[in-house]
Amino acid sequence: MTVRDLAILPVKAADAAALAAAVRKNAKALHTRVRELPAWRKENEIVMKKSHFAAVLLFLAAAVGALTAGYLYIRRREKELDEYESLLFSEDFDEDEAPEADEPAEEPAAE
Repeated sequence: MTVRDLAILPVKAADAAALAAAVRKNAKALHTRVRELPAWRKENEIVMKKSHFAAVLLFLAAAVGALTAGYLYIRRREKELDEYESLLFSEDFDEDEAPEADEPAEEPAAE
Protein backbone atom coordinates (compact mmCIF):
# COMPACT_ATOMS: atom_id res chain seq x y z
CA MET A 1 0.00 0.00 0.00
CA THR A 2 1.13 3.42 -0.79
CA VAL A 3 0.83 6.55 1.34
CA ARG A 4 -1.95 7.81 -0.92
CA ASP A 5 -3.98 4.61 -0.38
CA LEU A 6 -3.56 5.02 3.37
CA ALA A 7 -4.75 8.63 3.17
CA ILE A 8 -7.89 7.67 1.20
CA LEU A 9 -8.77 4.77 3.55
CA PRO A 10 -10.51 6.94 6.23
CA VAL A 11 -12.55 8.69 3.53
CA LYS A 12 -13.71 5.37 2.14
CA ALA A 13 -14.56 4.16 5.65
CA ALA A 14 -16.65 7.31 6.23
CA ASP A 15 -18.47 6.75 2.93
CA ALA A 16 -19.21 3.14 3.91
CA ALA A 17 -20.53 4.28 7.30
CA ALA A 18 -22.78 6.88 5.64
CA LEU A 19 -24.06 4.26 3.23
CA ALA A 20 -24.80 1.86 6.10
CA ALA A 21 -26.70 4.59 7.96
CA ALA A 22 -28.77 5.37 4.86
CA VAL A 23 -29.57 1.69 4.33
CA ARG A 24 -30.59 1.34 7.97
CA LYS A 25 -32.85 4.39 7.77
CA ASN A 26 -34.51 3.16 4.57
CA ALA A 27 -34.93 -0.33 6.02
CA LYS A 28 -36.70 1.12 9.09
CA ALA A 29 -39.02 3.14 6.87
CA LEU A 30 -39.77 0.10 4.73
CA HIS A 31 -40.41 -2.02 7.81
CA THR A 32 -42.79 0.62 9.18
CA ARG A 33 -44.66 0.78 5.87
CA VAL A 34 -45.01 -2.98 5.71
CA ARG A 35 -46.48 -3.11 9.20
CA GLU A 36 -49.13 -0.48 8.41
CA LEU A 37 -52.46 -1.65 7.01
CA PRO A 38 -53.14 -0.91 3.36
CA ALA A 39 -56.02 1.46 2.66
CA TRP A 40 -58.17 -1.29 1.11
CA ARG A 41 -57.87 -3.64 4.07
CA LYS A 42 -60.16 -3.48 7.11
CA GLU A 43 -58.84 -3.65 10.66
CA ASN A 44 -60.08 -7.14 11.66
CA GLU A 45 -59.95 -8.75 8.23
CA ILE A 46 -57.98 -11.97 7.88
CA VAL A 47 -55.81 -12.10 4.77
CA MET A 48 -54.23 -15.26 3.38
CA LYS A 49 -51.36 -15.37 0.92
CA LYS A 50 -52.23 -16.80 -2.49
CA SER A 51 -49.58 -19.47 -2.16
CA HIS A 52 -51.00 -20.60 1.20
CA PHE A 53 -54.51 -20.65 -0.26
CA ALA A 54 -53.31 -22.82 -3.15
CA ALA A 55 -51.55 -25.17 -0.72
CA VAL A 56 -54.73 -25.54 1.35
CA LEU A 57 -56.77 -26.24 -1.79
CA LEU A 58 -54.29 -28.87 -2.97
CA PHE A 59 -54.32 -30.53 0.46
CA LEU A 60 -58.12 -30.66 0.47
CA ALA A 61 -58.16 -32.05 -3.08
CA ALA A 62 -55.66 -34.74 -2.08
CA ALA A 63 -57.74 -35.65 0.98
CA VAL A 64 -60.92 -35.91 -1.10
CA GLY A 65 -59.08 -38.04 -3.67
CA ALA A 66 -57.77 -40.39 -1.00
CA LEU A 67 -61.20 -40.77 0.59
CA THR A 68 -62.81 -41.41 -2.80
CA ALA A 69 -60.20 -44.03 -3.69
CA GLY A 70 -60.74 -45.74 -0.33
CA TYR A 71 -64.51 -45.74 -0.79
CA LEU A 72 -64.29 -47.18 -4.30
CA TYR A 73 -61.84 -49.87 -3.17
CA ILE A 74 -64.08 -50.93 -0.27
CA ARG A 75 -67.18 -50.96 -2.48
CA ARG A 76 -65.43 -53.12 -5.11
CA ARG A 77 -64.08 -55.46 -2.43
CA GLU A 78 -67.55 -55.87 -0.90
CA LYS A 79 -68.94 -56.80 -4.31
CA GLU A 80 -66.21 -59.43 -4.74
CA LEU A 81 -66.87 -60.83 -1.27
CA ASP A 82 -70.63 -60.96 -1.90
CA GLU A 83 -70.03 -62.83 -5.14
CA TYR A 84 -67.65 -65.26 -3.43
CA GLU A 85 -70.12 -65.77 -0.58
CA SER A 86 -72.97 -66.44 -3.01
CA LEU A 87 -70.86 -69.03 -4.83
CA LEU A 88 -69.70 -70.62 -1.60
CA PHE A 89 -73.14 -71.01 -0.04
CA SER A 90 -75.21 -71.56 -3.18
CA GLU A 91 -77.67 -74.45 -3.32
CA ASP A 92 -76.73 -75.34 -6.91
CA PHE A 93 -73.51 -77.06 -5.90
CA ASP A 94 -73.82 -80.84 -5.59
CA GLU A 95 -71.15 -82.79 -3.77
CA ASP A 96 -71.62 -85.79 -6.08
CA GLU A 97 -70.51 -83.81 -9.12
CA ALA A 98 -67.30 -82.60 -7.52
CA PRO A 99 -64.28 -84.85 -8.11
CA GLU A 100 -62.83 -86.38 -5.01
CA ALA A 101 -59.35 -85.17 -4.26
CA ASP A 102 -58.51 -88.30 -2.21
CA GLU A 103 -59.14 -90.82 -5.03
CA PRO A 104 -56.43 -90.98 -7.68
CA ALA A 105 -57.57 -90.57 -11.26
CA GLU A 106 -57.86 -93.80 -13.27
CA GLU A 107 -54.92 -94.39 -15.54
CA PRO A 108 -55.55 -95.96 -18.97
CA ALA A 109 -54.36 -99.54 -19.39
CA ALA A 110 -50.99 -99.95 -21.06
CA GLU A 111 -51.02 -101.87 -24.39
